[in-house]
Parts: sequence; C-alpha cells; structure tokens
Amino acid sequence: WMHTPAGHVMDGDALIAGDWLEVICNPSFPYRFAHMMLASGLTASFLVAGLSAWRLLKESADTGAMKTLRTATLAAAVLAPVQIFVGDLHGLNTLEHQPAKIAAMEAIWKTQKGAPLVLFAIPNELAGRNDYAVEIPKLASFVLKHDFDAELKGLDAFVPDIPPVAPVFFAFRLMVGVGVLMLALAWFGAWWLRKRAPPRWLLWCFAGMTFSGWVATLAGWIVTEIGRQPWLVTGILRTSEAAGRVGEAALGASLTGYALVYGVMLLAYIVTLTDMAGKGAQP
Repeated sequence: WMHTPAGHVMDGDALIAGDWLEVICNPSFPYRFAHMMLASGLTASFLVAGLSAWRLLKESADTGAMKTLRTATLAAAVLAPVQIFVGDLHGLNTLEHQPAKIAAMEAIWKTQKGAPLVLFAIPNELAGRNDYAVEIPKLASFVLKHDFDAELKGLDAFVPDIPPVAPVFFAFRLMVGVGVLMLALAWFGAWWLRKRAPPRWLLWCFAGMTFSGWVATLAGWIVTEIGRQPWLVTGILRTSEAAGRVGEAALGASLTGYALVYGVMLLAYIVTLTDMAGKGAQP
C-alpha cells in the first residue's frame, strides 16, 4: 500500500482507511504478492537442493538426499520461469505507478525515445550520466514499452524527487543475475537428474546456490525500498516528514544491536543447517 496507496481518505493531515478491500488490493498488490510467493518457493527449493547436494558430497549413497535433490530441482525449474514472467509484469506495473524507480533501476538519466538497456555502468550521480556503460541500443524501450522507439522518462523528469541511483541500479542487476543463474542451474539440473546421478561438480554448483534465493530477495528488497525514495508513502508522505527525533547515538546503538543479534542468529542458522545436512537423516 505504501508504494501504491489506494482506498484511503484524508482527514486534515491524517490518513484514514476508507475502503479496506481497496487498501489491501491496491494496484500493485497482486504483482507483489505473486512475486514474493514465487520468491519464497524458489528460496526454499534452492535451500533444499543445496543442502541435499551438500549431503551427497559427504555420502553419495544417500538415496533420501538424492530424492530431495531431484524434487527441489524440479520445483525450481517450474517456478523460475514463472517468476521471471511475473517479475516482468511487476516491472510494468511499477513503470505505471513509480516511473522514477524504473528510471533509477535502468539508470536512464534523460527522457528519450529508443532508450538503451544498460547492462553495466558506474552511475555518476553528480554528473547525471553513466560511466563505462555497456548498453544494448533501444532495448529498454522495447522491454518496458514493447516498442523499440517508445519514449521512456528519465530521471530528469522527476527532479528533485530522484531516488539514489547506484544502490538501486546494482541491486537490480544482482537480483536479475542471480535469478538467471537459478533458472539455468534448475533447468540443466532437472534435465541431468532425470536419468543420471549428479557429478561432484554439479553438486558443488547446487551447494554454492543454497542461499541464492535469499540473496536475490534481499537485492529485490533494496530495489523496492530505496527505489521509492524520497517517498515513504508514494505521492503523499515523504520519508523526511516521517523521521523521528532520535539522536545519533541512540540510533547507532540500536542499529548496532540489531546487526549483532541478527548476525549471530544467521551464523548459528547456517552452521546448524550445514551440520545437519552433512549428517543426513537420523534414524
């Protein structure tokens, strides 16, 4: 709702829910919901596949681990292309409701027709350009508007409400890059595992992708949340207007505490998972 607010009424400076169904089922809800459910399925699939592969590296005769590897790989092979399709629809919805975010994701600085797809660049926010850019001419216009010569709004159309470009640009490419690797490994793995046992190099590939779903999801979260800046509620409430008056020391201590607690929990989780996977199912 904070990205595509709907169903609310204003009572002075207060936002009040007028229609709860419209609040929940706002314009981006179906795309975000489907995108996250598929991301959860892919994350779980690669977690199971990676842990199964880790077990098979320790004990190649574990039939249970082989079954879970095949099942998880097949699930990922089905979910990955659907996720890419839904992600494209989500992107088109974002173009409609949050075009500045799309401009930051694609590092499009100036409104133009036939905008190129920037594969890689170093966004230069001070100069308003891309350094060391590797581009495919007109492809961004085609992907987003299905027309090679369509006009795309650049960041210049949203001054001064421009989100930080570099973190959004790189996080989006990390998300897409990991997603492509997941698709390729899932399809190749599903084909290979139909009739053959996996070689050790393939098991290492799956083991290395154990936490890939989390990486892609966190990268997507960075795109979503940083890309909506400077808005907390798009078009209604700026982040600066909602900021509290907490001092720097208190804020730093709070963030440090959160980082330490979650860091310890994450480390314990990973160590426990890999240890259990190495031991296999206990009778």
